[in-house]
Amino acid sequence: MKKSILFLIAAFAICCNIYSQHAVKSLSLQPKIGVGLSKLTYHYNSDFRPGIVVGFETEYQVKPKLGLSVGLLYSQQGSKYTLGEENHHYEYNYFNIPVLTNFYVAKNLALKVGLQLGLKSSSKDYLSMNGWETSQVNDNIKSVDVAIPLGISYEMGKFVADARYNFGLTEVRLRSQFSVFQFTVGYRFDLIKGRK
Repeated sequence: MKKSILFLIAAFAICCNIYSQHAVKSLSLQPKIGVGLSKLTYHYNSDFRPGIVVGFETEYQVKPKLGLSVGLLYSQQGSKYTLGEENHHYEYNYFNIPVLTNFYVAKNLALKVGLQLGLKSSSKDYLSMNGWETSQVNDNIKSVDVAIPLGISYEMGKFVADARYNFGLTEVRLRSQFSVFQFTVGYRFDLIKGRK
């Protein structure tokens, strides 16, 4: 048992020390999955709604410390709040297309910034009160959402941990934009190998 634990610790340490600098002109694919926390700003006293984030991103390495990526992520978004005895819960799901510039500022560490287009796939409002619940499709939610993603990622071998904040620009609901935190883990592999 002790040998197994020591082996796992050693393997993790080796993975963490692998330098994940990518070859210039390489193209990689990264399937990813994680969780998101989203809410609507300036909409009563909204709380964050948890949801799943799943999809993939591709990245082209322009320079040793500069990469450009584009992705397609399915994101469960929305918000929730309580008003008196009424409990409101919004479920708004989007296909997000982030286009990012990735700056590799240190070994295995990248800072990210870009623009994201979100396409609504569904929008439903739930209301519950005193054991009674009703729901309805909300067609008034904007079908297109634009956001500025700001993020940081760290690579451990082929695995990539990513934390991101999406600052909403679009009023998807009256005077309210999305505020979204996303945490994902991905696995990166090369589609086209570049040159060192």
